[in-house]
Amino acid sequence: MANPEQRPIGDVSVPLNTGDVRGFKKEMGRLLEDPLGGAERLDQFLGLNIYTWVELPSILGILFTMEERDMIRHSGMRVWDRDSQGPDQGDQKWPMQDPGWNNQNERHRQNMSDLQWMIIRGIREAVPKGQNLGKAVSEHQGKDEALEDWLE
Repeated sequence: MANPEQRPIGDVSVPLNTGDVRGFKKEMGRLLEDPLGGAERLDQFLGLNIYTWVELPSILGILFTMEERDMIRHSGMRVWDRDSQGPDQGDQKWPMQDPGWNNQNERHRQNMSDLQWMIIRGIREAVPKGQNLGKAVSEHQGKDEALEDWLE
């Protein structure tokens, strides 16, 4: 019998269950209503798993509208470019087409992990802070209320 310490370490891929992702969508809430809470819940949902490039866009496609996905992608790439010390740019870390990353390759696993990080950070940064959009839509100026008073 071979020494267990000499065996190569591999990554086991567990298939995603679409029903679980759809169920999570109900828990997560809307992006514009609570981007920080949504990012936190998604981060917990994804856990320590490293999902493939094919799986992550599928998850995002179930959870977010096309406009939200675009906002998340652009924000995630902007954060990566701002905060990253590595040579890769955001568009290299979040390619538009399947880059063929193999989860058995350490560098590719790092790329998938970086992409997951970019998604979570992109969600946090996508919605401007300090805005309560739900309240903004529901507020109306009173008939006899001065504009200056209403804006306060």
